[in-house]
Amino acid sequence: MEIEPHTPYNQDMAKHITKSRVLSGLRCPKRLWLQTYQPELAKPSSTSQLTIANGNEVGQFARFRYPTSILVEHIEQPDVAVQETRRLLHEYPDSPLFEAAFMHAGALVRADILVPIDGGYRMVEVKSSGSVKDHHLIDCAVQLWVLEGAGINVKEVCVAHVDTSFVYAGDGEYGQLLLEEDVTERVRELLPDVPEWLISHRDILINPVPAIRMGSQCKPDCQFNEHCEAGLTEYPVTILPNGRKVITDLQDAGIEDVRDIPDGALTNERHIRVWEATLANQPYISNELKDELAKLPYPRFYLDFETINFVIPRWAGTRPHQQLPFQWSCHIERQGETLAHREFLDTSGNAPMRAFAESLIDAVESDGPIIVYGSFESTVIKGLIGFCLDLEEALNEIQDRLVNILPWLQNHYYHPAMKGSWSIKAVLPAIAPHLDYAQLDDIQNGTLAQLAYMDIINPDTAPDVRGQKINNLLKYCELDTQAMVEVVEYFR
Repeated sequence: MEIEPHTPYNQDMAKHITKSRVLSGLRCPKRLWLQTYQPELAKPSSTSQLTIANGNEVGQFARFRYPTSILVEHIEQPDVAVQETRRLLHEYPDSPLFEAAFMHAGALVRADILVPIDGGYRMVEVKSSGSVKDHHLIDCAVQLWVLEGAGINVKEVCVAHVDTSFVYAGDGEYGQLLLEEDVTERVRELLPDVPEWLISHRDILINPVPAIRMGSQCKPDCQFNEHCEAGLTEYPVTILPNGRKVITDLQDAGIEDVRDIPDGALTNERHIRVWEATLANQPYISNELKDELAKLPYPRFYLDFETINFVIPRWAGTRPHQQLPFQWSCHIERQGETLAHREFLDTSGNAPMRAFAESLIDAVESDGPIIVYGSFESTVIKGLIGFCLDLEEALNEIQDRLVNILPWLQNHYYHPAMKGSWSIKAVLPAIAPHLDYAQLDDIQNGTLAQLAYMDIINPDTAPDVRGQKINNLLKYCELDTQAMVEVVEYFR
């Protein structure tokens, strides 16, 4: 199918169709429309910030694999970049190009790596994930369609992704970090769809904003989530936990608000609890919750971890995307005594796992329940043993003492203000509004904590900025364990 060269629909619209915009439109037409016409509504999410940071790091690293390569610049001048690419291909036919720019039928793409091979080229797209995803293939299909339309003989298409089994030796050698997986056949199967995607892109943008309801396409990294949520009713049916099919069925039936769900329409016990509490505008509290919490002996240790998962490992013995702990907070409650608090945060930039484990073993002593919220701490401790084999017995003893109170709340408590979530950040405002995470500076979730830690261990970070981030990180992690203290105290 042929499509006519692109003409801007109005003066505010981007001049070219870009690959990222095509992918946005496939995921959510409303997102594409908002990106184009109302970008001021975008609110960058912490997830997208971390994804971009990881992608940039891997992209920079990939260039070291091709030492004779040439970078095509002019990021803000696509027309110039296209001309520069043509010149470099002609003058340096044997050199790989990074960010090579091509245009065809009004669509603009930049290939991460273009490597000359046997009278043609191998196109390599670099991804920070640990495997090839379906959307990577769509990404490559748009790239390939444009390159071949522009007259480039592409013989191979590869996705370079990190090998999560790679273990860094600490010697500065990363030669085996990236795997280039040949996806040529899978990508060519998608080529007939590309013109339809581009036509759909244009159709979306010549019409009013699409009436797309929030659903499974609304990932945490979407910058327009806040805008779309603002248009919803106070208790949308989308808050029903893990209820994708139920939510879709309700929306198809014209039901948008939980309070409008008819009696008998829900069968899942947790969904019914959300519906009943919302309809009554009253919290649900089971007597069993108080009984369970009352059984917890003293002393009680309320524990929370923060971790970092570098895409490119920095410490010997670590792998890409491995959860590595660098901070813990622990509130200690003894019967009849003032609540105590201990904490650990490694800011040296060196591998923190050993010091983390030793300080943790000392802090939680040898007896008493260690209260956590979810299974995260258990998973981290299991991984920590691999770095501290001589501490295996002590860490296993800590593991045996963990008490996860999240399932207790999921089964025995719900407040309408929680909006279908039992995360500690959803529960806390309902029982202890004076400890709202929104009151914290800069760091209000685990992803922002990771970004702050990366800045803290970056030697280029200004000392005053570093000091403020350390203070904010300590306050954030302390609030996590203080929140658990408040939960237990409230219900007992």
